[in-house]
Order: sequence, then structure tokens, then C-alpha cells
Amino acid sequence: MGTGPLVGTGSPTVPELLARTARRTPDAPALITREGVISHRELDAHVERLARVLRGRGLGAGHRVAVLADRSWQAVTCPLAVLRAGAAYVPLDPAEPPERLRDLVARISPAAVLGRAEPLAGLSFPGVPAIPADHPGPEPGGTSGRAPSPGDLAYAMFTSGSTGAPKAVLVPHRAVAAATASLADLFDIGPADRVLHWTSLLWDTSGEEIYPALVRGAALVVDDRVEARSVPALLALVREHGVTVVDLSTAMWNELVDHLASGDEPLPPSLRLVVIGGEAAQARAVRRWSERVPDGVRLLNTYGQTETVMVTHAADIGGAAGRALGDDDPVPIGHPLPHVRQALTARTGGVAELWIGGPGVSWGYADRPDLTAAAFLPEPDGGGARRYRTGDLVRELPGGALAHAGRADRQLKIRGVRVEPAEVERAITSCPGVAAAAVVTVGQDRGQPRLLGAYVPSETGPATEQEVAEHCARRLSRALLPHRITAVAALPLLRTGKVDRTALRASLDAAPSPAAGPSPDSGPSPDAGQERDGQDGTGQDDGGASELASRIAELCGRTLGCPCGPDDSLFVLGGDSLTVTRLISQLYRETGAELTFRDVFDHASPRELALLIEGSEGERR
Repeated sequence: MGTGPLVGTGSPTVPELLARTARRTPDAPALITREGVISHRELDAHVERLARVLRGRGLGAGHRVAVLADRSWQAVTCPLAVLRAGAAYVPLDPAEPPERLRDLVARISPAAVLGRAEPLAGLSFPGVPAIPADHPGPEPGGTSGRAPSPGDLAYAMFTSGSTGAPKAVLVPHRAVAAATASLADLFDIGPADRVLHWTSLLWDTSGEEIYPALVRGAALVVDDRVEARSVPALLALVREHGVTVVDLSTAMWNELVDHLASGDEPLPPSLRLVVIGGEAAQARAVRRWSERVPDGVRLLNTYGQTETVMVTHAADIGGAAGRALGDDDPVPIGHPLPHVRQALTARTGGVAELWIGGPGVSWGYADRPDLTAAAFLPEPDGGGARRYRTGDLVRELPGGALAHAGRADRQLKIRGVRVEPAEVERAITSCPGVAAAAVVTVGQDRGQPRLLGAYVPSETGPATEQEVAEHCARRLSRALLPHRITAVAALPLLRTGKVDRTALRASLDAAPSPAAGPSPDSGPSPDAGQERDGQDGTGQDDGGASELASRIAELCGRTLGCPCGPDDSLFVLGGDSLTVTRLISQLYRETGAELTFRDVFDHASPRELALLIEGSEGERR
């Protein structure tokens, strides 16, 4: 058993800490937005008014409130208000497929849905009242209600489920406060810091950004331009707002390393801390970073799971430590944070399975006592506390730091998001005309595996790859969509009758060209009848866009690693969120065009992108 000194067991809750901050530094900036600056006093007043609206609806301890996780400053205040009211929040993405949203709402049975009026207007959940958060009105009189206690539920957050259904992790205030205290110290957050709100509220990484910053009197930068999800957009926001701290997925950080290596622009001087996590960092990327970035900029590699709340382990890997790494050296995930109690269950070959205890452990899974009992076991000391079986394998390095050594089960990490293959397989097999399905990961693209799906068409009314792709795009969150889905005559089987995933992986990886399939954030594939006559579909000739379309097609081909014509869909050719990120950066570098993720997903061919760019330039002229 290894641990740091346990902290946070008697800590005040985050709502209490935020109220103290508002009294201590009332005029300091709390939220920096495109519309202006909101002080800690103003934030506290807005949160209190909204909390009283919730209490006026009878909402408090024991209730769950769904929160729409768009990228507005109001969306940041919604969880804070729910917590202050004593209820628990459940973040939902209003851009998710309607069928998935209805499924998630049915699973958590919220007492209300809270969010900005605009996204609320496009949603309807029978029997669940909608509460707009834009203008909660003047502060009403009366009691402020019971403050939440450390043992109350703070939030429920969905993760991919091994049974094929998403599961909601139940996180108490005690765990949030414990993790926040450790992270605020680890990040060395102070009033002068400006922390970029980069991660969606759907993932508990967002808590790493929000809570340590606000409880320490720092400012959270909330700018919807983060939706571009590109390195140029990231650096522009850091430069414009004087951001000092960013928290990125390892996949996004890899793109940042490539961008810096190109020499186009340096890291903005305001940045002092870059936090990465979500999947294993590669030693070569860490070394490239450390050779180009001043030692004064900390690079912190973190590890954690939703069930153990935000971060449990961390290691400083930049500077001299990063430059000393060889290509085959493991990159450490570090030591446990002060509130964490770790246990290593020995396996063969120096590899152990990691268990996590301490006040940061969640309650388990909503309405799934079977899964909770399997993953959360009593601590051996008999004190009544529990520890969580992470399913991650680790090695202990000299000095006691840990390095990740794979998984003990089928769970995957794709682009920093935890994926249970069973959930994806269930979505594929629910498509009419599909008899069986399986998913595997193949390849390593800059250290990132790609998720591929295979299905056996039914003998009667077989589904096409296009139909399966569109079916999955309507049911799975964007992060769970396979890179491609391929029809096969049969799934290879082991003698036990189980799918031979090694053989399936080999056959899919050897496929000569990608088949049509969904990709993260792409939604259904573009219409087959798109224009191919050099026009934009309105009868107007695209003029100068043709030359630009050819240039973009060449860039797309280099990015995808296969030929790409002006009218080819990037996603039919196998594009995913990582390739879109690279393409956006390359287009900015070579053409100066500032595109967002949504621009590329809505204009999936080089010709459509060229027309979009030409149109934008025409408007500016």
C-alpha cells in the first residue's frame, strides 16, 4: 500500500469554498468571456440567484438536475448553482443525437433540465421541466436553504459501459473537495492565474479546470472559440487572454508538439503550466517538447478515472527529465496525490494492477449495484471505506513513480475518452440488417489507436456500410464512433466460440482502403448526390475556389495518407477528429484560413471547404 498524507476528509465543500473566495477577493476576475469580465462577487451573486430559482422549484438534496454542457459562461454557472442548491448535476451535451439524449435522461431521471434558453428550446423531455439559466432575475428574499454536506451527492457523470449501456458515476462532495484541494496545490494556482476552460463539462477533466481556479481566486477563461479544437485556435486564445494554465488531452498536446516543431509560432509567453492526460504520452513527443519549450513551462502528466474523480497521480515530465527520455522509455504517470491511497496487486513480470482508495473515491454506479460491487471493494482495514479497481496495469519505476502498462480488461482509451467496446457493438447490432458485430483497435497514429468496427450483414435485408454508419451516428456520442465500419462475411472465432479479436484486427488493419463509416464528430455521412460538376449546388460556378479545392485536396491526401479528390468526403476516406485537427492547422499554416471543427464537419469535401473559405474572404472584403 502506498499513499501520500490523506487530505480532504474534513474539507469544506466546493460551494463553501467558492463563497469564501467571493468574500475574500470580491472584485478579482472570476470569468473572462468574450462579452466581458465577471468578478468573483458577480459570479457568486449569479450562482446564488440561480440556486434560489432551483430551490423555489423544490429542488435540493436528493434531486438530480441535468445541465446542458454548451460552451457559454452560463453553462459554467449552472453546475455551481445546482451544487449550491444542494442538488446534484448531470452534464448532457445538447448536440448529442436525440435518441441518445433521451436514453441518458431516462437513465438518470432528472427533476429538471437547466441551461441557456437557446439550446433548451431545441430539446424536449416529457415530464422533465426546463429551467433557463440566462437571466435568473433579482435575488429573492427568504431562506437560502440547507448547504450541501460532504456526504451529499455532487454530480453524476456518464462513462462508457461494459454491458453495452452507459453508466453514471456518482460523485459526492467529499470527493470533489478532496481532489480540488490536491489539484490546487499541484497546479500552484493563485489569484494571478488565468486557466483556459478547454474541456467540455461532459468529462471530469473540466473539474480540473474549473474548481481549483475558482476556489483559489484565479480567473477561468470561457470562450466558445475553443470549439475550433485546433492548435492555432488554442494558441490564439492563450495569447489573447494571457492564459497561464491549459489542461489538454494527450492527443491534442501531440498536435501542439507538432505545431511547435514546425517553427511557425512559439508558445505564448504567458503560459506557465501545461497539464496532459487521458492516454499514455510517448517519450519521443515529451523529448521534442522539452527540446523546444523553456524549462520554466511545466509539463505535468496526469492519470485518473471518473470513478476516482479527476486526477489521482501526476508527474512533472518536462525540462531536463523530458530531454533525458529515450524513445523506448516509459513516461511516468507519477506518484499519488495527497488525498489518494494507492494499492498495487502483484501480477507477473513486475506488472501490478492499480487500486485507488481515499476520500476521492466515488460511490459507484447509479442503479447498478452489480457493477458497483464488482469494481468497489471494502478496504482491508475494515474501516468501512472502499477502494476502486481501476483495471489499469502499472509498473513501479525507480524512485516509486508509476508507469502505465496497459489494461486488464477490454476497456479502451480512444482520443482520451474511455470506450467500452460492448457499448459500440450494441449500437452496431441494433441496426436493422446486422446479424453480429465486433470492434477492435488497430494501429498507432502518433501513439493513438483507432477504433474499427466489423459487422456481419443479415441474410435477409442486409444493411449497407452506409446505413450502419448513419445508424451509429444517431445513437453513439461522437467520441464513441468508430473510425470506420466494415461489412464482413463472418467474424473469426476462437475454439471457445468467442470472437478472435487478434484475427479480426489483422484482417481489418490489412484492408487496402477505408470503407465508408462514421468518424468522431462527423455525424451521418454526406449525401451521395453531392455536386461533382464544378458548381456549388446552386447553379453558380465556383470560380477561383477550384484551384483552392485542389490545394486542399492535396493537403487532405497528405493528412489521410491516401489519394483525395476535390469532391471526396474526408470522412468516407477515414478522417476522424485527429485528422481534422491536423487539417485545420495545416490549412491555417498554408492559407491563413481560420476554420473550426464544425466548418469541416459541415463541409466535408475539399471543394466545399474551398467555397466556404472563398465566401468568408469575400465577406471580409
